[in-house]
Amino acid sequence: MCPLRFTAKIALFFRMRFCLGLIFSSALFVSFTLHSQTLNLPPRPANALNGSDFASTITPMAAPGVGPERENWIYAQIASGNVPNFMRTLVAVTTNAVINGTNHTITYFVTPDYMAVGTDTNYFLTPMTPLLAQRLADLVGCSLPTRKMVNDIWKKAAVKLAPAPIAPSPEMITVPVFVQHNSMVRTQRLQQIAAHPLGALVGGDKKDVIISNETYNRPPPPRVVIYGWHNLDGSFIQPLSAVHEETYADYSHGIRLVQMNVTVDGISKTLTNVLTDPNLAALVSDEGVIAVPRYTVSAVAPFITTQPFSRTVNVGEDVNFSVLTAGTPTLNYQWKFNGTNVTDATKASFAVTNVQTTNLGSYTVFVNNGAGSASSIPALLRLKTTNFPVLFKDDFETNSSANWNLFWGAGNGMADYTVNWSFDYGTNTYAFNGKTYAIPPAPNSTNGTTRGVKFTVNDNDTNGWIAGVNIYPKNKSFSGNYVLKCDMWLNYPGAAGGAGSTGSTEHGIFGIDHLGTQVNWASTNASASDGIWFGVDGEGGTTTDYRTYVGNPAGNPLPTNGLATSDNASGIYPLLFPTNRFETIGAPGKNWVVVEVIQTNNNLIWKLDGTAVAQRTNSSSFMNGNIMLGLMDTFSSIASPAKDSFVIFDNVRVENLSELRFGAVSKLADGKFQTSLVGVAGENYWIEASTNLANWETLSLLPGSNNPSVFVDDTAATQLFRYYRARREAVP
Repeated sequence: MCPLRFTAKIALFFRMRFCLGLIFSSALFVSFTLHSQTLNLPPRPANALNGSDFASTITPMAAPGVGPERENWIYAQIASGNVPNFMRTLVAVTTNAVINGTNHTITYFVTPDYMAVGTDTNYFLTPMTPLLAQRLADLVGCSLPTRKMVNDIWKKAAVKLAPAPIAPSPEMITVPVFVQHNSMVRTQRLQQIAAHPLGALVGGDKKDVIISNETYNRPPPPRVVIYGWHNLDGSFIQPLSAVHEETYADYSHGIRLVQMNVTVDGISKTLTNVLTDPNLAALVSDEGVIAVPRYTVSAVAPFITTQPFSRTVNVGEDVNFSVLTAGTPTLNYQWKFNGTNVTDATKASFAVTNVQTTNLGSYTVFVNNGAGSASSIPALLRLKTTNFPVLFKDDFETNSSANWNLFWGAGNGMADYTVNWSFDYGTNTYAFNGKTYAIPPAPNSTNGTTRGVKFTVNDNDTNGWIAGVNIYPKNKSFSGNYVLKCDMWLNYPGAAGGAGSTGSTEHGIFGIDHLGTQVNWASTNASASDGIWFGVDGEGGTTTDYRTYVGNPAGNPLPTNGLATSDNASGIYPLLFPTNRFETIGAPGKNWVVVEVIQTNNNLIWKLDGTAVAQRTNSSSFMNGNIMLGLMDTFSSIASPAKDSFVIFDNVRVENLSELRFGAVSKLADGKFQTSLVGVAGENYWIEASTNLANWETLSLLPGSNNPSVFVDDTAATQLFRYYRARREAVP
């Protein structure tokens, strides 16, 4: 028994940032800055994708002429601040012209290179349509350049790169070709990095998407106007062209933003003012006045690219839910708790402070603007159950493969699996009801980290055979009352039920009391098997979606009882895995679920998201041993697309259930004291309190379970000191 006292601590942190700029010059193409002008974007998020990962994310998405998803993702990344640091500081360009006998001078500010997503060391120059370019320009108070401005910017550029064309093909509008060209341009840029660090003005690496009278002088459909791609001698590859429709973008297109605020003869104006003024337009246009110096864009309905994610925390912790959304400003947000609007929760993020049991439940956000609306996938807030002594854990933040043993099996005897250690699953996307999202942090991850261990089977060659793979921690054996816990993400190809795909059914597997010396899966020709283990598929693709097994020293593992039903469409499963959180009703795919395999007093319990899905007495010979994680495919068909078929495990731990533990503590607003107790399932505990450690009074009788049982001391507010203890109820 351990007496308990409590303290509380509150921390507050905030950050402010501002910038101010004012530029003057009179010399032709002479750079100057009193205070640097910057792009009006928020700081880059700490967990934002780098350029390579972002390119991989949007690779499977359709071209803009087919669907909006790719450009919505680009917009969301840039709008959230995911641009290289060097791209934020704009470069001044100054030029002059004699108009009606009067010499005029203009200074404007441009991005040092074409718009990119990522970091200074890993960025992706991102082609986009003029529609998206205009939306981004509007967002940050910028414009696209004219043909004359493109020429002037190239002359000003300190870094002039030779154009690097790729042979024309239908693939030139696809992301893999974008990546190929990005690599070519980056190689050229690195050759001049010593003389001209990042942030120097670059020209010659892309064609420009420009504003022009030709935008509106052509017959329908609306067009994109492109120009430039200057050779080193100043000639250009691309004359002004309006051949393509406004939904077109290929690898050669770049987006250079020009700040809308300019100075003309020392007087502040906007670029729009200048372009529409017959007495000034020649400063920036060789077409004369450009009456409509922009592309016409329609309002875009909200589109969520990063969903709020479930959290499992201690009582008293603070939690922040957030969402990343693309859409035409202004976006309106309303957070909901268990379907009811939360007062004053009307921003892209929402904080729950000092979490109590009354805060546990489902959180969603509704986003709308004048063009439409979107609702998030619910995120669950739950209490931690990690209050027992930890016997083993691995959060896979680093490559821990040296600490695990791996075994595999296949119907043809040939290895067909992958295991990716410390895999950054935050860079992995998934399709949910036809939309693409990034896999969020697991519920038990700390600080939003996104690394785990990822498995695939029967997807890595052209031979379709049943296959399985396991890992076991080295030199570990657990006995008595203990629990295996982990977060699991089970992914499958296709839509709900695997529709539109083939070979979608694979089972994530996990078990206890193993020897740890051989592969365990639903093999048809095993010489031996061991342990007690469980399996589940992600999309309900078979009549035995939920499975339980026990090892057989003489051969194949044996299916066992304990499940009320095995089919995802029956029993408790539709309520446990509803379609507002899971794509396939009753199946735990495409979302994080918390797995628990519990052994207490020879009773076995398998839980998913805190709900028991199987329970039975362990009458086998496997009473102690190692834990197992893995994946198996009991069908010979290969998943298609294969990249969408995998399982990820994170935050693996084994806890000793033989010892009592109090949970997190908190003092309520009315002065009452609240804490929780975690005990062994099937046992009850008396909660007692004392002011002097000598005399104890009984407060309540709590049932033992693997989840915290909360209790409140109504009299704590009147006490200077208060101690608590728990003792097991005597068994008759």
